[in-house]
Amino acid sequence: MTTKPRSRSASPANSISLMKPTRRQLLTGATAIGGGVLASTLTGGRSFAAGRKTLKVMSWEQFQPGEKDGWNAVFDKFNQSQSEYEVEWTGWPAGQYISNVVIQAQAGGIDADVLMAMPDLAAQVIRKFKLAEPLDPIVSDLGITPSGGHDFLREDGKLYGLSAIDVNFALVYNKALFAEAGVEPATDQDGWVDTTAKLTNRPEQFGIALTNNISDGGEWWFQLQNFCLPYDGKWAEGKTPLANSPETVKGLELWKRLYEAGVPQGTAQSAIMKLTADGRVAQAFGVNPTVVVLRATNPEIYPDLLSAPPPWPSKRSLDRIHPLMALKSSKHVDGAMEFIKFTMQPDIMAALMEKNLYVIPPYDLAARSESFKTFLADKPWVSGFQEAKQVSPIDVMGDFAYVDDQFGRIVMQNFQRAMQPGGSVKDAMDAAQKQLEALSAKL
Repeated sequence: MTTKPRSRSASPANSISLMKPTRRQLLTGATAIGGGVLASTLTGGRSFAAGRKTLKVMSWEQFQPGEKDGWNAVFDKFNQSQSEYEVEWTGWPAGQYISNVVIQAQAGGIDADVLMAMPDLAAQVIRKFKLAEPLDPIVSDLGITPSGGHDFLREDGKLYGLSAIDVNFALVYNKALFAEAGVEPATDQDGWVDTTAKLTNRPEQFGIALTNNISDGGEWWFQLQNFCLPYDGKWAEGKTPLANSPETVKGLELWKRLYEAGVPQGTAQSAIMKLTADGRVAQAFGVNPTVVVLRATNPEIYPDLLSAPPPWPSKRSLDRIHPLMALKSSKHVDGAMEFIKFTMQPDIMAALMEKNLYVIPPYDLAARSESFKTFLADKPWVSGFQEAKQVSPIDVMGDFAYVDDQFGRIVMQNFQRAMQPGGSVKDAMDAAQKQLEALSAKL
């Protein structure tokens, strides 16, 4: 289970954007394949006077159940707060997002004014494509101190992104199913496998939700990437891949043991999410917006959701900051900066986080917003995420952070062979290592 499940809505915006675009369409922007519909239908529901300059925010959030309404409210507030700009959506669902943005960036520009980015994409936009504007004036004007997780968004002393969404991984579990089985959340790797087996009664109930279908692409890698951490491994050091290191192989063997013990095998991620919302999956290794999606899918399950830190000694999990970035290629850089500054204001940010159940703010928001402080105190499911020790994906990917999607595809394509009965994780990762060494030569 991840933070980025694809929307299954049949809305015009979704159906248009899910068509496979041509390279020409990508280079001319998402509006060429439906972005115009996105903009007109997902701006917050209010029309404004003609003559305003349009600010395009490129994102995947307009497709996220349980999250898009909070962002639409921010858009509407911004549009009402001034008369020069009108902000609108453009973009693609999460599974298609990075590759589509990179195609545009490689051509010299991104067809938007503000970009929301996953961590690895943000690193590319800053260091490889050099398309981001420094946001230090916003930090100074608001008097805020961005969290330490922002360090990867800095280059040459300048800050190029501010967190819109910050998520880390922990164990989300259904306390009613745990109580029925007479078990507690695991605290070590072997205990996790044992607990998962006790919570499994196929096909009525499954012990754990793990994305496991190659067709889910980036959604699977988003979660699987964590499994270098249970035994303190890394995926790479600099330009040297470590896919077949003992620590990484052992972590993936843990994943396979969980898969065999209690995963809905061969099931699409969206279907696994639905099973979990229906109370048929007892736990998931996911990010905090997992709770948002489950609540949106089935509000009745929300009171039963709790969290625990990652069940290995270090409690380390990947922390993924998804920043807002102002783009140099924008015709309205001042407007892009104004929108980001507006979003980062304590009252606006607090309202967004409370609406979308975001629990990791971009700065010390609880000290600036009494309502956010109260919000956090009233969320018993937050504790596991707070106990997890945050690690940036950049720290475990080395120089491959700039080709994260290619790295992930190589790992997944080889690892799926190991998922077969009797399949060897070591053999699969030896094969992946050779391919990753070839990729390293192209960095």
